[in-house]
Parts: sequence; C-alpha cells; structure tokens
Amino acid sequence: MSKPIRVGTRASQLALRQTHLIVDLLRAARPGLEFELVEITTHGDRFQDTPITGMGEQIDRGIFNTALEEAVQRGEVDFATCSFKDVESQLPAGVVATSVGRREDHRDVLVSKHEQPLHALPRGAILATSSPRRISQLRAFRPDFRFEPLRGNVTTRAGKDRERFDGVILAAAGLLRLDLSDRIAQFVPEDILLPAPAQAAMGCEFSAQRADIADLIAAIQDPPTEICVRLEKELLARLSGGCFAPVGILARIVHGRLHLRCRIVSLNGQDRVEDSVAGDLAAGPALVASLCDKLTAAGGQEIIRRTRESLQTRASG
Repeated sequence: MSKPIRVGTRASQLALRQTHLIVDLLRAARPGLEFELVEITTHGDRFQDTPITGMGEQIDRGIFNTALEEAVQRGEVDFATCSFKDVESQLPAGVVATSVGRREDHRDVLVSKHEQPLHALPRGAILATSSPRRISQLRAFRPDFRFEPLRGNVTTRAGKDRERFDGVILAAAGLLRLDLSDRIAQFVPEDILLPAPAQAAMGCEFSAQRADIADLIAAIQDPPTEICVRLEKELLARLSGGCFAPVGILARIVHGRLHLRCRIVSLNGQDRVEDSVAGDLAAGPALVASLCDKLTAAGGQEIIRRTRESLQTRASG
C-alpha cells in the first residue's frame, strides 16, 4: 500500500474521534502506513432536526451507515469507520463489517442539570432521548417520566441541551471518548437500562474483495469484543428487531463463560419480557437460538412487532 489508505468517516465530532482512535491503533500495529480521512455526510447527518423514529422507512435502513457503505462499494474509500451498533444485519452485497478495538463502557448514562440519579429526579421529569429502547425501559422504571426527542452531536446534548431538560440519556462511550465524563450524573445500572446491541464498540466496513484491508483490520480486532457484539447482533436479527426496536441486549465473557441477557419492553413500559442464558464460548450460536426461543415464547417478538407498527404509523402520520 504505497498510497495513503483512504478512510471514510462521518464528520461529527464523535465519529472523527473514533476514526482517529482506529487510525492510531492501525499505526501502532502497522508502523509506516499513511492514512487520509474522507468525510462523508450520511442520511442521519442531513436530517438532524427529524427524530429518528420519524424517518419512516429509514427506520429499517442504515441512516448513518448507508452512505459509508456506498462509498466503499464505489471504491471512493478503502474502508469506512463506524459505531458497530449502527451496522445493519443485512449488509449490501460485497461489504464486510467487523468490530475493532476493545469495547468501551457499554452502559447508558444520565446527564442532568439536577446532578442527581434517575430515582431522585423530580416527579414528571422530562428526559431527552429519541431511542425507543431507552424510553420503554425508563417508563418501566418510572412511569411518571416524560420524554422529548433529541438529536444532534454529543457535545451539544451534554452541554446546552442539559439545561433544557431534567435529564439527557446518552451512551457512556461517546462521553468517555470525548473526555466529557465530568458531565455524567449517573451510569445507569443494567437493571434499569440494558444497552443496545454492540453499543460502545467501534467498527470498520470494507469490500469483501479487499484481502489487504481485511488483513489490516484483523490486526486491531479484540476477540472478546468481536464475539460479544456479533452474538448481540445475531440475537437482534433473530428477534426481527431493527436498530430502533425496544430491545436491550448484552453479552459478556466472565471467567471464560459466555453470558447473554436480553430485555424487551413495550413503549408504554407495561409489557416486559426478559431472560438470560450462559454457557461455553463455543456454544454462542446455540445460546442465541435458545434465548430467542425463550423470549419469543414469552411474547417478546409480539412486543417488537407492535412497537414497530406504532413507530411506522407515527412516521407516516
């Protein structure tokens, strides 16, 4: 690779920070390589005033990754960086996606002008988030909470938007990577909020024909991270849930054993299905299948179906 390696990236502050982290890992693994960043505007970036749940058919498509994948397909970039949670289950033909680096803290966090945890917020507190997963689980925790949609860059949401609402719910990873941990009022416990599948994992997308890029990216993979986020994504796909389904999933490896947990909650917070499985690392696919069967039998897929219909109705209305 004599020419600089072209790296596709969104232009947001967090995306650029993650891209620089990935490039730093690559430079450490393969000294001497040169990289050129190519900023790409995605559908999600162009329509930041539109709540994610109001994007109609875009809910079922990669609002953040489609433009990156198209750049890969056209050969405009050698690979693209992304948040791995934004990678769709069905990738475009000829595109490969993989996680890279070690996963950051997977939890969600509360940023609040009250500087108090969720249980201490005023009655009827208004929380800002556009995530059905967060809304459904937080309503189950405190039915008095009210919610307002919020999008935009992490710095804004953790800054001036913090003063507009009683709380803003964000992924811990974004704040930590941007050195904004001082804004965090609470790391929300998993018993209240299970994260989105692959939350806090960085990723790369590239052409299946590029064995040279595949070899390069493999040098910065973290095997435990890759195992866990792949299984989380697989379970989400089996449940027929898209990126904006009310589903929290977390896989972790503890003392050499795999633990997989999933929670599905209706938007009103009243219907809840949750279960977990554990087993040997080699049994990952079987554990996913077993957990999916348990959740489906308990009505989990029906909750997802109703939620998606509700979101689609709101978007078309």
